[in-house]
Amino acid sequence: MTYRIEKINELISQQLSMIFLADFPGEIITINFIHTNPDLSESKIYLSVSSNHKSIYDELSARAGEYRKILAEKLYLRKMPRLQFIRDEMQESVEKIEKILDKNERSP
Repeated sequence: MTYRIEKINELISQQLSMIFLADFPGEIITINFIHTNPDLSESKIYLSVSSNHKSIYDELSARAGEYRKILAEKLYLRKMPRLQFIRDEMQESVEKIEKILDKNERSP
């Protein structure tokens, strides 16, 4: 990944974090990873939500165009990528593995 794409991912993450704080008070929405195509056609945003409600993921996806417009006003990019919000299930997998390992350590 080039430095330019890394910087764009970082800027998108910072701005979306502030937007999510305002739009979803009381929810902890964590942006785990962003993958932006080199041609800036699309950004896949992998995130997890503290309450794990499917409705929040649905609302984020429904408002992707609105968030793209807000980002376009704040970030000065020639082309603003389409946003695709993806539920990151990696954390859930890690927690399941940790529970299994803890259980095995406790058994004789």
